[in-house]
Parts: sequence; C-alpha cells; structure tokens
Amino acid sequence: MAGRPTKSSQHLSKSVILQAALPIVQSMGVDALSFRLIAEKLKVTPMAVTYHSGSKKELVAELVELAFHNTLQSVGGDCPAEKVRSILSAYFHRAVLNANLLRAVLDDVSLMGRELRYITNELQSCVRELGNGDHDNVLLHLLIDYTHGFVLSATSGSGATLSVDEYLRGVDWVLAHAAVGEGAGHSKETG
Repeated sequence: MAGRPTKSSQHLSKSVILQAALPIVQSMGVDALSFRLIAEKLKVTPMAVTYHSGSKKELVAELVELAFHNTLQSVGGDCPAEKVRSILSAYFHRAVLNANLLRAVLDDVSLMGRELRYITNELQSCVRELGNGDHDNVLLHLLIDYTHGFVLSATSGSGATLSVDEYLRGVDWVLAHAAVGEGAGHSKETG
C-alpha cells in the first residue's frame, strides 16, 4: 500500500535511525543529512525513515541528545575550579566529535535539548561555587564562548591543529584570573 513502510523496514526504530544518522552528521554535516541517505544506508525506503523519525529538525534534535548524552559521566574535581575544568574538558571532547551538531545548535538554539541544558546548568553551578562575585554569569558566558570558539576553530578544516591541551591552557588562565575574587577588574563607588 502506498505511503506505508515496506516490510523490510519493520525492524526500524528511532534508535536504529539515530545510530545510522549520527556518523553521517559527524563526518558530512547537518546539511548533508537526508532521509534518502539514511534509507540507503539502512536499505529501506526514505518514507520508512520519515515514518519513524519525524521531521528533519526533530531528527537533528534527537541527534543532539544522543551525541551529548552522558557527557559529564566521568566529571570530577576536589574544588570548584577543578570541577569547571573537568566539565569543560569532557564537553570539549564531545563537542569536537560532534562539531557539526554544535554548529546546528548555534544556528538554531531550539535544538539545544535536555543534555546541553544539563551540561550548562552543571557548569553554571560550579562557576558560582568559585565565589568570585560574578552574579551576571560573565565568567560562565566567557567560558562557553571560548569553548565554542575553540571547538569551531579546531574543526574548521583549515588545517589548524588545535589540541585539548592548548584549549585547557586557556581555561586554566581564565580560571586563575577569575579566582582573584569580587571586585577585580572594576571599581566600586564608595559613599
């Protein structure tokens, strides 16, 4: 019957489609992702893929969740600065692997799902523990922007060979300067 998935697609599930789609996005980017390409890889019809996965935007959002799932699983640290460094290191490794999905999220923040929000909230909590008096999340935003800039530069294909050690050297510098505490870098009016 027209419009129904073929019998060969009955083994399909959203999970199978996501596992097939993730390497496509990682290597070729979100724009290269198509239901036809996934269908060819799985030897099913494009309609069967669509039936199980929904729209392309829904599929990309699910891929973001999958790609960043359990990013903070092995995060540790004895003090807030070590925790921040550990979170950023874990995120950096995952973001480099999934830079094409990161680009999609930066282009459309509605793709930022539960996993990325969780990572951001954990980072924010640890940054607040630093106790540097940053009530406007300036340090949080600086670390996030630095991380994304570094990831995008490292994965730009321009031949840049930027390492995690170089990235973490910058994180360490920022954290060392943030540790000077409230009032650093600006003056307060006294009455």
